[in-house]
Amino acid sequence: MARVFFNIRLDDAYLPERTGQCVAGIEEARAVARTIIRALVAQHGGEPRLLNAAIAVTDEAGAPVFDLSFFEAIYVPVAPPDRPAPVQPAGGPEARVPPARALKARTQRHGLQAPLSGVRRRLGPLRRMLKARWAEAGERLRGIPWRPPFAFPGS
Repeated sequence: MARVFFNIRLDDAYLPERTGQCVAGIEEARAVARTIIRALVAQHGGEPRLLNAAIAVTDEAGAPVFDLSFFEAIYVPVAPPDRPAPVQPAGGPEARVPPARALKARTQRHGLQAPLSGVRRRLGPLRRMLKARWAEAGERLRGIPWRPPFAFPGS
């Protein structure tokens, strides 16, 4: 096992790591560096300067082992060597059902209610109460004798 240090280089700044970490080899060091980068991007995600940053991995003597840029670690997918490439669905990407149509088909197939039916059911009593109050207010207004706001001359 080798002890390596994951130092961050951001623009003109160099942030050395003091403690280091023991890894089995270069591939494990790359995996740890990718994990560190992804955690930093998740924590400071909106910072555009991070795409210019890199992790400089050095050994105990300070000799460079490799550099890994944040851009490369984020945007270049790295598949493990023991896994085969993902299988495309039959008919290619066009064969996939759009999400809205898939949801509609799934609800029809299983006899499920529409997603908003629960909201409508919960708002039903509120609607009935408001209708009743509106009708009561109309009845009260009809019971008030109405007078014109002004009198016509000669009446």
